[in-house]
Amino acid sequence: MNHQKTLRAVVVVTGGYVIVLAVWAGWLRPHSPPGTLPYQLVALIAGFASALGLAMMVANRSTAAQRRLSRNGVEGWATIEFARQIDEASTELHLRFTIPGSESFAGRIVYSIPPNEVSRFETGNIVPIMVDPSDHHRVLLLPAQSLDQE
Repeated sequence: MNHQKTLRAVVVVTGGYVIVLAVWAGWLRPHSPPGTLPYQLVALIAGFASALGLAMMVANRSTAAQRRLSRNGVEGWATIEFARQIDEASTELHLRFTIPGSESFAGRIVYSIPPNEVSRFETGNIVPIMVDPSDHHRVLLLPAQSLDQE
């Protein structure tokens, strides 16, 4: 989850909502028919909730480059040679990439490891990857896959 993009989405939607509320309170509400205030408030709250939900969905989408790579990339695997914590949000992973049909190569990725996946990125573990066939410097770490699926 990209917390910065999510926070920006919440701030933009909230700012837009404040503008909508100002227009509604200053111009629309005085000219509305009597007895419609509860319905207007419900519509305003539902509009805010819908806009906020859509903005958060868009904020959590992967980038266009990641979507293109997952669609056109070649699947392979990477062996973790070692991992070094950079700060509380980022870890530097030194990996040995293997792609079927080509020679293995070494590389490094700075990655934000979710707390529930720390054990997955220990030295010696193998993680699935997707590599751009035309540029091996573009690598996407794939989510964990369970081998005991039926």
